[in-house]
Amino acid sequence: MAILITGGNGYIGRWLAHELLDHQIDVTTFDRVPPDPAAKPDLPASARSVVGDITDRESFIKICRAGDYSAIIHLAGIVTMGCEQNPDLGMRVNLGGTHNALEAARLAGIPRFVFASTISVYGPDVEQPMTEATPARPLTWYGQSKLMAEQLGLYYQRRFGLDFRAARLAAIVGPARNAASGSATMYTSLIIERAALGQPYEIDVDPEAGTPVCYAKDAARALATLATAPSAPQRIYHVSTGLATADGLIKIVKQRVPNAQFTFKPDPQLAPVSRISREWQLSIAAAERELNWRPAYTIESMVDDLIAIVRGEKPG
Repeated sequence: MAILITGGNGYIGRWLAHELLDHQIDVTTFDRVPPDPAAKPDLPASARSVVGDITDRESFIKICRAGDYSAIIHLAGIVTMGCEQNPDLGMRVNLGGTHNALEAARLAGIPRFVFASTISVYGPDVEQPMTEATPARPLTWYGQSKLMAEQLGLYYQRRFGLDFRAARLAAIVGPARNAASGSATMYTSLIIERAALGQPYEIDVDPEAGTPVCYAKDAARALATLATAPSAPQRIYHVSTGLATADGLIKIVKQRVPNAQFTFKPDPQLAPVSRISREWQLSIAAAERELNWRPAYTIESMVDDLIAIVRGEKPG
């Protein structure tokens, strides 16, 4: 089996490449930038990397036709703040790029397409608990672009029979995340990482911030599961490790790093968004029932594992 990962040299892509290769699945990454050997985790040496732009449809079609791929896992995209600062680019990459990838899969005869979506498709004032049938009313350009891309994928499934599957990922938490990525939920990773490194951290969201999160290892395993499961009847699935609030994470971290230093300086753009999801109860029952996927970590064990990785210790 061989799988093509768009955006595969990015953060989630590198974790995913390790996960797939651990299961003896050949990996090719497609990304606009080559692998960074200093990145953590690194892209495994056995993964093949192709440099290209997902907005260049013809080039991507050639890549898809050149390999015998059983699935595309589509991660390439612009994240929250990048979309807010440049909505045209966000739509061109997140919606137009997804269209290109879907069309390439159709023309190249790649039978399965896994799309990395987001819980940012939801907005404020949603009833709890939340299932995949909860009305999606995005508050951000990022969430809107992902919702439209989901609908395009479902159209390809209905019209052309492409086996489209999507993971609505909670906010990704993991070590060595790049603050320049523009994610609105970087604080969930950095609260833990900065404490583990003994560095003070000025948090750029509201003290009342909170969101369902997904540990990078859980996210990689969920995407790999979606790409290899015999069937995915519901098509769209929530993927989450659990709910994490800024104050709750600080409490858990300080139990492990008592001298950790935190202050708040909310960013005017991020603060209103960061509070919306604090009370969200995100159901993952569909993924448990249909994919036999559930998180391997709790919020507490996620914190322990991340601290161990950052400190160069063997994770538990």
